[in-house]
Amino acid sequence: MRVNAVKDIKSSVDYLVANKIANPSRLGIMGGSYGGYMTMAGLTEYPDVFKAGADLFGVVNFETFFANTEPWMAAISTVEYGDPQTQADLLRRLSPIHKLDQVKAATIVLHGANDTNVPVVEAEQVVNNLKQRGVPVQYVLFPDEGHGWRKTTNRIRSTVEITRWFVKYLAEPLQTEAK
Repeated sequence: MRVNAVKDIKSSVDYLVANKIANPSRLGIMGGSYGGYMTMAGLTEYPDVFKAGADLFGVVNFETFFANTEPWMAAISTVEYGDPQTQADLLRRLSPIHKLDQVKAATIVLHGANDTNVPVVEAEQVVNNLKQRGVPVQYVLFPDEGHGWRKTTNRIRSTVEITRWFVKYLAEPLQTEAK
């Protein structure tokens, strides 16, 4: 989860573009939970690379995450992310919240209202910041979900919303025939 993991995002993009697998003008990034964190890290660290992003129940601020998550989740997260008692400076540097002013990409944020692993405050911070800055943002809150989607209707809604978002911001314009 350290800095090199975030650098891997750019390395992956560079590989895809160099090998003509991806169009550099139509790149999106998406992930859930730790992937949601990586999505926001990618959007903040590489603001000119991505045109759109989808953050699903991701951590954006390690300070608020550790303050609001369940104690058992905080305990196991210190091993994965860092200890907020002894590595507060590192966690601050790794928190995308402190770089949200860099985000240019249209961002959809999806979260479960009852998420105790990654509390909904993480999503709200992203949405509020991007709205205030005029960055296109959509917030999809599932009032009957926690960390991830258990209900089929919510899985379908999530997939449809994300697909619409990426089509809106990444799809190639339709070509019209010249007459």
